[in-house]
Amino acid sequence: MGALLTHAGEVTQEQAEAMPWKGVASLEDTLTHIITAERYWLANWQGKERPHFEWPESIAEVSDHWMALQAETRAFLADVEEDELGRMLELRQPIGGGRETLAAGIMHVLLHAAQHRAEAAVLLSDCGRSPGELDYIDFLEHREALLRIR
Repeated sequence: MGALLTHAGEVTQEQAEAMPWKGVASLEDTLTHIITAERYWLANWQGKERPHFEWPESIAEVSDHWMALQAETRAFLADVEEDELGRMLELRQPIGGGRETLAAGIMHVLLHAAQHRAEAAVLLSDCGRSPGELDYIDFLEHREALLRIR
C-alpha cells in the first residue's frame, strides 16, 4: 500500500476523485475503502464496537489514516498467539451476523486489500503514475533492501 499511496500523492485532487468508468470507484474512494474495511476488521478482532471513521478529504489524509492503522494492526498481530487463530469472531454489520475464525478474518483482509490495491494500481496507471510491481515478493525484496541500509 505504501507504493500506491506514494504514487497517489503525485496525482491531482481532480484525478484522485475522478470516476474513470461506470461501476468503478475513484482512486481516493478505493484507497479509503481499503482503510475503512481494515479498521472495521481490526475492531472486530479486538472485540470492539465498529469505530467511527471520518472520511478523508485528500490522499494525504488517506495516507495518515493508513499509517496509524498499520501501527495499530501490527501491534495487535504481534500479540496474537497461535491458539487464538481458531477463535470465533462475531461478525458485525455491515458484514453480517455470521461467525468466522480470526485466521479466516485475517486472510479475508489480506485478499480484500489485494483486490482493491490492484484496482487502485490500474487507476494510477491510467493517470500515468503506475506504482510498479505490487507482488508480495517485490515487497519482501524492497523491505530487505531497506533493512540492509539501516
